[in-house]
Amino acid sequence: MGKRIAVSESLTPVKRALNRAGYEVVNLENDAAISDKGMGDYDAIVISGMDQNMMGMQDISGRAVLVDATGKDPEEILDELEQRLP
Repeated sequence: MGKRIAVSESLTPVKRALNRAGYEVVNLENDAAISDKGMGDYDAIVISGMDQNMMGMQDISGRAVLVDATGKDPEEILDELEQRLP
């Protein structure tokens, strides 16, 4: 089974790229706090800069890799995840 990645709802091109690369992509709803989603359920979380501020992401710590997609294309995000995930 591939790595499980939560991706902000607005990042559809990123979701497609991750699916093609074999990752299990889960939609991260923008109206819920990340702590309610269970940080440990994901190997990584990809958010937009707006989500980071709205969801209090700067205060979260855990095992999941956090990637801010601001200014990055889907291939750059995929590269970053491949480098950072074990």
